[in-house]
Amino acid sequence: MIYILSFIFFLGSVYGQDKGKKAYEEGKYDDARAYYEHVLKNRKQDGAAQFGLGATAYQQKDMETAARSLNNVMNSDDKSLASKAMYNLGNMFRDQEKMEESLALYRKSIELDPTDQDAKVNYELLKQVLQEQEQQQNKESEQNEDKEQEKQEQDSESKDKQNQDQDNQGKDEDQQKKDNQNSESDQEKENKEQEQSQAKQEESQEQKSDKQMQAEAILNALKDKEQINQKRQIAKAKSRKLEKDW
Repeated sequence: MIYILSFIFFLGSVYGQDKGKKAYEEGKYDDARAYYEHVLKNRKQDGAAQFGLGATAYQQKDMETAARSLNNVMNSDDKSLASKAMYNLGNMFRDQEKMEESLALYRKSIELDPTDQDAKVNYELLKQVLQEQEQQQNKESEQNEDKEQEKQEQDSESKDKQNQDQDNQGKDEDQQKKDNQNSESDQEKENKEQEQSQAKQEESQEQKSDKQMQAEAILNALKDKEQINQKRQIAKAKSRKLEKDW
């Protein structure tokens, strides 16, 4: 975790045991602020008082006053004081999750005061956090790209399958039509065969009927001839009998 270290220590190195530092250390931020504001009324360009006011306002969650006071100190001719102001502004930006701005201020703080270990530690820690975030973002980006590519492949496969299903459906419909046509053709053929068979049967029956009529006619003729012969024989028999009686 990155800690804010320079507020109290820097106040001590500048003011020693002044009233503002003592009130600040005791958590009496209203008293500390009143002290630094009183100093600034008389010495508006007092960088140390500006820094003290910024530190106290930060503890009071008055970020606007804290940022304004520390920004005034950033332009101080005192490089050590300007470095501490940049460092503390870096802490403020980090708390607001403005990581890039915070890292830039830590770097400027180190450039002004290479001996500031707090700035170096916070700079390296924040740099590591940003690198991890970047790696995580790259990983998520790659995962999203993989998901998007996978989705596109699935969509393509789904579309191909849909087209294939449509083709198969079309083929099935064509085959069904052919089967229906073949079925109709077979039915027509069967009906035609039945009609031909029935016609042959009717023709056969007609032929049979004609033959039967001819056979019956012949049979009747034979019967008539037989009856005539019988009559002739009877007549001869009578004639013979009469002749004998005579």
